[in-house]
Amino acid sequence: MWFPDKFLAIAIDGGTTNTRARLVRGDRILATARRSVGARTTVLEASRSPLAAGIRDAVLEAAAAARGERIELVTAAGMLGSEAGLIAVPHVDAPAGIAELARGIVVYREPIGLDQPVVVVPGVKTPPAQGPKGWIEADVMRGEECETLGARLLLDRDRPDREKAAETYVWPGSHTKIVHVNLSGKITSSFTTLAGEFTSAIAKHTLISSSLPIDWPETLDHDSVRLGMEACRHDGLGRAAFLVRIAALQGNLDANQRFAFWLGGVVESDVASVAARIDRTPSKRIWIGGREPLRSLYAERLTEALGSSVSILSDDVADRAAAIGAAAVAWTANRPDQPIAPN
Repeated sequence: MWFPDKFLAIAIDGGTTNTRARLVRGDRILATARRSVGARTTVLEASRSPLAAGIRDAVLEAAAAARGERIELVTAAGMLGSEAGLIAVPHVDAPAGIAELARGIVVYREPIGLDQPVVVVPGVKTPPAQGPKGWIEADVMRGEECETLGARLLLDRDRPDREKAAETYVWPGSHTKIVHVNLSGKITSSFTTLAGEFTSAIAKHTLISSSLPIDWPETLDHDSVRLGMEACRHDGLGRAAFLVRIAALQGNLDANQRFAFWLGGVVESDVASVAARIDRTPSKRIWIGGREPLRSLYAERLTEALGSSVSILSDDVADRAAAIGAAAVAWTANRPDQPIAPN
């Protein structure tokens, strides 16, 4: 499945605290606008109005790059389809690909600056397994389904059919997501940890907060990262966290090195869970997405943990994936033989 190069759309993806609108033509991103609003804004303000206003501003900024050319569709994904987003959209059960997501879209018809309604993409739910403990296997995602299917589209466009296979995509971030995709390009299951939120919560709201820099470094001291991984591996994440304070008291590491140490501990702990899950659902290829430096840290440590190399998505593919995936779902939902139905 691919959509025409002439297809012009606005793809909005929103998380807990930030939202971006992107002008998309085919597989290209023509413009990006960001606003510091998200699902958390709705919760704090007890109103969707501030979120809708921020989205409208971002959409109009991105749409200006179209220079008057008609925008075919506006689509939204991620937490914008949650109860604290624009409109609540039920998850679609796995296995789910672009067609299943297109059938699960909900249309938000309130004005957001453009004449078109907003096609809101559903998330994907991994149902529980059988038995009383089966709920432990359940999972949900909002946003990563578009990242995953968008990345798959971009990768498939540049490789022959014989190279297509079942794959696993790992998306480190506020929530680490493992997403399994079958040969047909459908998401079969996902697995989530709170690694990123855990990193932030411990760093900002516990005893070690005074031992860490207020502004986290953009580049990491690799030796300190590896030391944090080793500490976690030997004595657990709780001990690695306390060692941040010990390092500050004894002057062993400077503030930026202490943050690198702490992040290394979290990555070590998270990779242990990720590797165990991947071993249970073997794939021909494992792709690591997300932003740097997490993308490289997870790739390096997962390669060691699994005993085989993993593939890193390029900056270009990782950056475009969410918008391309959402646009593909919206285009599929609005095809002449499958028009968007009113809600």
